[in-house]
Amino acid sequence: MKLLLELSMECEPLARSEAIATAEALGGRSKVVRQEPGVLVIDTKADPAALANRLGLCHFVSEWLFTGDEGELAARAGEIDVEGPIRVRSTKVGEVKVDLAGAARLVGGIVGKSKGVDLHHPKSDVRVVFSENAHVGRLLGAIDRTSFEKRKNRYMPYFYPASLHPKFARALVNLTRTRYGGRFLDPFCGTGAIVAEADMIGLDAIGTDLSEKMIEGAKKNLEHVGADASLMLSDVGGIAASVGRVEGIATDPPYGKSTSTKGEGIPALYRRAFDAFSEVLDRGSYLAMVVPRKSLLDDADKFKLLETHSLWVHRSLTRHFCVLRKS
Repeated sequence: MKLLLELSMECEPLARSEAIATAEALGGRSKVVRQEPGVLVIDTKADPAALANRLGLCHFVSEWLFTGDEGELAARAGEIDVEGPIRVRSTKVGEVKVDLAGAARLVGGIVGKSKGVDLHHPKSDVRVVFSENAHVGRLLGAIDRTSFEKRKNRYMPYFYPASLHPKFARALVNLTRTRYGGRFLDPFCGTGAIVAEADMIGLDAIGTDLSEKMIEGAKKNLEHVGADASLMLSDVGGIAASVGRVEGIATDPPYGKSTSTKGEGIPALYRRAFDAFSEVLDRGSYLAMVVPRKSLLDDADKFKLLETHSLWVHRSLTRHFCVLRKS
């Protein structure tokens, strides 16, 4: 099925990468049909509801009906064949100059003649998304973005300021392409944000950390959000013995500022970590990690760097979301 995805613009390249990786995890290789700012059309075997349930940096998932310029809407609206009654909603990406209400009335008027219109209890929601072109789809799933806000670290029993926002933690998990039920590891689990998101999408989530305080804090946080993951005290160098083989790894390792490494230098820690990751991942498996500077990946010689996406946090910190594949 060809799906129309409306992406978050907070870090759009990361959102696009997450969507493609998640579709691949759910339905195998997917083909990108079209991409424009804030919009991705993919041909995939992934179940649309499962896709919407998994994504973190997306707003809506729809069945793609057609794409055309604004002037084609009236001519092509007659092609829309969905179950009625309908409701039409329109939106735009960025500063596109368009009459959104007028576009919704236009499409609704044409399709509604044969299908009927019900603004409160429609059988089909038709979405018109304006980017470089107008994209029309039938809504299949919406991402519950408010749930991510409720799981922000500031609302957790164990608070730690360096933790990832849940929506970015979810995206990081999805970048590993771990399948439903697959064994997943965060070897620097900290407050548990990443393993919580992994559990919520049906992965067999495991978290390890060198700090007993962090493990205890993560347990409290997981219980608070209703997530269940295996947590254990382990140095990253010992994960082969303590955890064993996993399908994917996503992690936000220490940056060497507010986090403790028990005195070990950051470059040395990362070198040991990459060696340990290569022991527990099969060839072709994915590692998704956040680093404060890309040079820390120089020692990942058993992995191929596929992509990086940079997210500015504040003056002294830019997070680089990196995807690597075991060679």
